[in-house]
Amino acid sequence: MGRVEILTGRERRRIWSDDQKLTILEEVATSGLTIADVARRHDVLPQQIYAWRRKFAQDQREHLQEPCFLPVTLVASEAERHGQALEEESVRKPALKKAARMGRIEIRCKGGRVLKVDAGLDPLMLQGLIRSVEEA
Repeated sequence: MGRVEILTGRERRRIWSDDQKLTILEEVATSGLTIADVARRHDVLPQQIYAWRRKFAQDQREHLQEPCFLPVTLVASEAERHGQALEEESVRKPALKKAARMGRIEIRCKGGRVLKVDAGLDPLMLQGLIRSVEEA
């Protein structure tokens, strides 16, 4: 007759939810304990915690690479702040009057770069411009 082995005790293959993984990773980051100590506390191998850390870091990098719109703050232009003074000056300088009517948008990109474009710029062209500036 063949040999039969019966395993008793806890099953080693467990399924951890993302919330549980993040809680353990947060404990590693904030408790001041070593990864080995936290792993022992939760009955998991330290290598598993390192793998979770890599997975969530990679997911975050992939999420950050997706194009997205950022919050915008409208700032009064010089013409609006000093409306009266510029109106008087624009009477003397017709070119300044034309420039004051054109809307400009200032976009702050990653890495501190700033784009200044006309308000009437095509949205698809603007999106491509932002991507190319952020990738540079």
